[in-house]
Amino acid sequence: MGKFWVIFVASISILLPFLCNSFSPETPTDRRVLVLLDDFAVKSSHSSYFNSLKLRGFDLDFKLADDPKIALQRYGQYLYDALILFCPSVERFGGSVDVAAIINFVDSGHDLIIAADVNASDLIREVATECGVDFDEDPSAMVIDHTGYAVSETEGDHTLIASDDFIKSDVIIGSKKIEAPVLFQGIGHSLNPVNSLVLKVLSASPSAYSANPLSKLSTPPSLTGSAISLVSVVQ
Repeated sequence: MGKFWVIFVASISILLPFLCNSFSPETPTDRRVLVLLDDFAVKSSHSSYFNSLKLRGFDLDFKLADDPKIALQRYGQYLYDALILFCPSVERFGGSVDVAAIINFVDSGHDLIIAADVNASDLIREVATECGVDFDEDPSAMVIDHTGYAVSETEGDHTLIASDDFIKSDVIIGSKKIEAPVLFQGIGHSLNPVNSLVLKVLSASPSAYSANPLSKLSTPPSLTGSAISLVSVVQ
């Protein structure tokens, strides 16, 4: 089986530049990508990312996640080489796509990218859990950092954070150093410690924690510091 990646982004509103390198340029024939969306408006809001993939020769097939006609394979043959899930609020996939079909797709050596936000459904969380990643159980929780937040005219609730704690791996993020920190706003996730194939690509700072920014803390947050992953991969 060849190398494949499962990539988790815990914020659908802010995508990272190195995700443009998610699919291997060494296999130019593996270019068919199914993109499942909550709303076709995402094609416009994330046009820079999608255009970067098109410029690299990928053939993107956009469909709504609940389209009754979607399928990953036909007559035992996979129709796509990669799957992008930009549908965090989907409650049920359409057609013949379900959690088992997605996991089989990955296990067959195909690439998967999952982006989630505070609206992440139980379905998306289940797909992530099957791959060794657990999003914060509190649906209202966001990553907060009172030290590493992005400075703006109005400081707000410090949920817009600036992170530069990248994994040191040219294979994953490329040999060119990412000079500027990444602006992140969204939910955090943790990694299953028994899964040796899952890695943090971008971690929160030691001063970060995951909680509801609109409520006072009554108990210690379950996710804190660098244990919070913002972007993870499974090989």
